[in-house]
Amino acid sequence: MRRALTAIAALAVAAVTLTAVASAGSTTTKQLVTIQVTKSGFVLTPLTAGPIKPDTGPASFCCWTQRFITRNGQAIEINNPKMTLTGKNGTLVTRNVIGWIDVPNGYSVFTGTWKIIGATGAYAGLTGGGGAAGVSLPIGNTNAKFEGFLNPK
Repeated sequence: MRRALTAIAALAVAAVTLTAVASAGSTTTKQLVTIQVTKSGFVLTPLTAGPIKPDTGPASFCCWTQRFITRNGQAIEINNPKMTLTGKNGTLVTRNVIGWIDVPNGYSVFTGTWKIIGATGAYAGLTGGGGAAGVSLPIGNTNAKFEGFLNPK
């Protein structure tokens, strides 16, 4: 009986050790970031520790399709713009899927998602994405916030 208990205890210790070693080698660090975009450009701010550092620079949008849907009686414009952020640390390119809704007095709001499709410099080799929200003002300026996780491939 004592041998059986000793053998079971030894197997349990070995299993725990192997699980710890295997999980230690396979973890990837996801880093939470926020990207604020205005007419002046973008500001990328890491919200958790990791390799991504704060960055700023111009933001540009291009190459999207546009379609319209009606959900619960409300008209929604669906777009998928490519966003290019060119900062001091490199270039980050994302594809966004966003739904715009017009509100009174020339305003419109959107929510959606974003996903990395290309990167250079310090951003090379990253994957990730997250959620987005923003507002377009009557004077034509758009303020947006993109928040999500970046991690190495």
